[in-house]
Amino acid sequence: MKELSDEELHFLGIKVVYKDLVDKGYEVLNVRQELDVNPQILALKEGKRFFIVVRTERFPEMGILFPHIAADVLKVSTKHDGISLFASVGIANADGSNDEEMSKPVKNGEYYINYKGLQPFPTY
Repeated sequence: MKELSDEELHFLGIKVVYKDLVDKGYEVLNVRQELDVNPQILALKEGKRFFIVVRTERFPEMGILFPHIAADVLKVSTKHDGISLFASVGIANADGSNDEEMSKPVKNGEYYINYKGLQPFPTY
């Protein structure tokens, strides 16, 4: 079994957030899965634009929003009269029997997903 690459892990986190957005009635306008592109998701709901940064980490960690990325995305969202949101995702290998195995999600495996929904950007 091959462990997920950083890019595959990131994209899995984006898919989790995408499904949540669609389930909550957002219209997803654009998705960017590249690791170095922010925000990852542009969505629309009730006439408002949402700029969503997704960060995904392996168990036991959760994705972190770094201040310089938050500042860059805030500039863009403010310019477009939008709202910046953050989605932190943690992914564990559901077939793991200990912390080390759970920290290595594998391709086409089963996963435990830790995602508590969209969060407003923290103020630094």
